[in-house]
Amino acid sequence: MSLLLETTLGDIVIDLDIENSPHLCKNILKLAKARYYTGNLIYNVQPGRFFQTGDPRGDGLGGACIDGLIDTIMTKSSDVRKSKKRFIRSTGKVLTKAELQEKGRVVATEMGNVKNTAGSQFLITTESGVGKALDGITASTSTDASTATANDRGLENVTDEKEYLSIGIVSEDENDVISKINALYCDKTGRPYADVRILKANILHDPFDDPDEMDYIMKQRQVILLNESDLPEQYVDCARWISSSSPMHDKPNEEIVEQRISIKETLEEENEEVERKREVEMLKKEDKGNAVILEMLGDIASAEMKPPENVLFVCKLNSLTEDEDLQLIFSRFDQQCKAEIIRDPDTGDSLQYAFIEFETKEAASEAYFKMNNALIDDRRIKVDFSQSVAKEWNRYTQKKRGIVPRTDRSKDNFRQSRKMNLTFVGQKQKKYYGGYRQHHEVSGEKDDSNRSHNHERQRQRRPPSPVNDE
Repeated sequence: MSLLLETTLGDIVIDLDIENSPHLCKNILKLAKARYYTGNLIYNVQPGRFFQTGDPRGDGLGGACIDGLIDTIMTKSSDVRKSKKRFIRSTGKVLTKAELQEKGRVVATEMGNVKNTAGSQFLITTESGVGKALDGITASTSTDASTATANDRGLENVTDEKEYLSIGIVSEDENDVISKINALYCDKTGRPYADVRILKANILHDPFDDPDEMDYIMKQRQVILLNESDLPEQYVDCARWISSSSPMHDKPNEEIVEQRISIKETLEEENEEVERKREVEMLKKEDKGNAVILEMLGDIASAEMKPPENVLFVCKLNSLTEDEDLQLIFSRFDQQCKAEIIRDPDTGDSLQYAFIEFETKEAASEAYFKMNNALIDDRRIKVDFSQSVAKEWNRYTQKKRGIVPRTDRSKDNFRQSRKMNLTFVGQKQKKYYGGYRQHHEVSGEKDDSNRSHNHERQRQRRPPSPVNDE
C-alpha cells in the first residue's frame, strides 16, 4: 500500500506499514484523500537525523487526525486544536534499535512526546548509521518542535523513554529528495531558509473504508473524485481515492509562520547558473579542440599557448608618440619594461597602438589600474591586458626558420632593418635563378661583354624569319 508525496524538490513513494500499524496508516490515507497535506511546509530539518511535515500551521503545534478534521468541519469550528477528537491512540509497530538507524523510515509524530497524541504530523529519517536518524534520541534530547512546548506546560505522561511508531518506509526516491532536504540551509529552529512544501499527497492504494462523514468533508474541501465510468473495468475500485480535481494552494489557510522564498525560485536561479557554466565549459572544450587541430596543422606552437600575463595592450596613442617616450612613462612601474609601438609595414608610421612588456605580472597589474585613461601627448589612452599570442608565434616561426628575432623596433631602425631585409630578399631571388647571372649580379659586378655574348648566342638559336618572295 503506497502513498506518493509530490514535493517542490521531487517525488517520493512511501510503502505504508498496513499490517503492523493499520490505525496510523488509515489516518494518513484519509487525510491525504481530503487533501489535508496540500501545501504543507517541511518545517523542521535536523541534518543527519530527520525532517518533519504534516502541520498546516507550519510551526509544529498544529494538525489533527482525520476524526479531528471531521469534527472541526461538522461543528463549523475554525481551529482543529479545539476539537476533542484531535488525536488518535498511539498504537502500532514500535521501531527496533536497528530500524531507528535506517534512512527513509516514516514515523508518526506525537505532540511533545505525550502518549496518544498522534495527529497529522510525521517525520522521515534522512541518513542511516550509528548516531544517525533516530538512534540515541530520547524525550529529553528530542528536537521535535512541540516537545519544548509540552514540557513547559508540564503535561503528564511525558517520559524520557522514547518509542517511535512506524507508518512506513520510503521505497522510491529517484530524485534523491531526502538528501536534498537534508542538505538545506536552516535557521536555528530547523526551518529551511527556502520554503519546501508538499504539493500533493496522492493515494496509490487504499484498503480502508471511509468514515461516514467523508463525502461531506470531501465536498467541503472541494475535492471531486473520478467517476467509475471514467476508468477501465479492472481499475474501477481506484475511483474511491483518485480525484479528478482538487484545490491547489500556495500555502494552507491555517499557516501562521512567515512565508519565505520558495525553493523553486532558488532552483531556477541555480539551474540558470548551471546552464551558464555548462555553456562556458562547452566553449572552452571547443576552443581547446580547435587549438589542438591548429597545433596538428602547425599553425600554432602549442594548444596550451595563452596570452602572456605580463604584457599590456595600449591603444588610442598619438601618432607622434615614440617607443622611447612610452617606455619612459611606463618605467615607473618596471625599470626593465619594453615598449613596442606597432607600425605600418610599408611606411613605418605608427598605427597608434602598442604593447608594453613587464618583468612581472604584478607590475603589469599596477600599470593597468593606474595608466588606463591616462593622458599622453594630448591623447586619453586605453590600457588592457594583451590577448595576443603573436609574439610567441613569431618566436616559434622564426626559430623554425633559423631567424634571430629583431628586438629594436624604433622608427629609424624599423626602416633601416626593413631596407636591409628587402635587399637580402632581392639578392636571394637573384641567386635562385642561378647560372652566369647569379655570380655577377649578387656581387654587384657587371660584365657587358659576356652579357652581349650571351645575347648573340640566343639570337643565333632563333629560327630564320620567313622570306617574302614578292
